[in-house]
Amino acid sequence: MIRKSFCETFVMKYSTAIRILVAKELMERYGLSQLKASKLAGIPQPLLNYVINRKRKLKGLEDLYRNPKVIELIKSIAEEVYKGLDIDMCTICILLRRSNAVDRLVREYSD
Repeated sequence: MIRKSFCETFVMKYSTAIRILVAKELMERYGLSQLKASKLAGIPQPLLNYVINRKRKLKGLEDLYRNPKVIELIKSIAEEVYKGLDIDMCTICILLRRSNAVDRLVREYSD
């Protein structure tokens, strides 16, 4: 049997939530519109709007939002994106793992 890697599982479960958090940070910290923030984060603007206005819940968003280490990394990622740098989800996953921000997820995956 070929099982999925941690990163594959993590991206499938949390990539959209991470993008939403980055877009929200871009809006709050830098005053970007939903459209501009969603484009920079790589998500559809209507999805961002639905999540912000609580018309749609997103799997994993609350788990990430409650984690202070994740929020700190989201802030630094948003800053880099705002400066015009391209960051891929693989890099974000690596940063989260290095900071031990996803320790619980790593343990759950390993079991």
